[in-house]
Amino acid sequence: MSYFVINKQLDYDLGFLSGGEYRNGRLFVSSDAESGACFVSRLFDSRSEGTEWGRFVVDARSDVGAGLQIAFYASETSTMIYRNRMMSIQELISDRKISAEDKKEIFEPLLKKRFVGFKDVLLNGITGRYLFFIIDLYRQENDNTCGDMCLYFPKTSWIRYLPSVYSRNPKDTDFTERFLGIFQSFYEDREREIRNSSELLYPVAGERAMLEELAEWYDLTDVYLWPDEKLNVLVRRAPHLMAKHGTIGGMKEYLSLYTGTVPEIKEDDKNPNLVTIAVPERYITNMREYSLLLRIIGHMLPAGMDVRVTSLRDQGEIRKAISIGVNSFLGGTEDDTYNSTRYPGIILENNGEAEK
Repeated sequence: MSYFVINKQLDYDLGFLSGGEYRNGRLFVSSDAESGACFVSRLFDSRSEGTEWGRFVVDARSDVGAGLQIAFYASETSTMIYRNRMMSIQELISDRKISAEDKKEIFEPLLKKRFVGFKDVLLNGITGRYLFFIIDLYRQENDNTCGDMCLYFPKTSWIRYLPSVYSRNPKDTDFTERFLGIFQSFYEDREREIRNSSELLYPVAGERAMLEELAEWYDLTDVYLWPDEKLNVLVRRAPHLMAKHGTIGGMKEYLSLYTGTVPEIKEDDKNPNLVTIAVPERYITNMREYSLLLRIIGHMLPAGMDVRVTSLRDQGEIRKAISIGVNSFLGGTEDDTYNSTRYPGIILENNGEAEK
């Protein structure tokens, strides 16, 4: 069985993305999007007419529900009629002047199947040499993102291993084939995991999906914030880091992996529950970066501790502090002579133990 993998920036550049952004290996709904993100994949060529497509898998939350909708389109040719002209389907997909909604209307004659709330689907009945799909990702209360996608072809069926009596009646054959397909998918997944089991011992050779799974073993959360190369190092050093969880040494090592610079960490003489951390200035240039950095710090922060983040210039000079409490707020500077309106006060919600 062959497959196409959609797991890098180029895959999104060759398609069409509206209302979303691809970063750190995942597709996000843009903060300024009114409803959600729409991704139209590039046109996939099986190089064989009448291809029966097998299966599609996308990395998404198990409880995504209606927040994820996938539509599949197939054709025997790479062209279609548009405005009384024969046009390339790939050109229509890539055309930035045509909105996502208009593309859906244009491609309606090629629509084969639509799935709502499923991240692993069998593409029974979808045939054609060429195929592409459209994903609609809607904003939800929980972070709604999707990662690596894989499109398998051609379709294979275990029914060929059964006695011929099970394939005499086309109607009964279809049901039996689809029923066996469920167990076939489970088997093929486990077989693939066994075949790639060496990646568990050598994370440096693993793909991002495997690295994220290994990170879960060590209870490392928010791994989407880590680029691939940094996540690889983080996973390899996770056993050592977890043994130092909650210590200054552990926090320094953890933050140095994220920022690339060893931070300055000092305990407060007057408040035993407060530490001050100085990080490179480029990591706290806006409120979003402050929030992300706070989440990273919270993973190694001892329970019951608050943190004050300051900016560290390239020369190692520590600027005046801007307070960030895990249970409090950003509230300006301590020194009136450094009066900047760039960081207005903002309440940072705490999700209990999730931030610890």
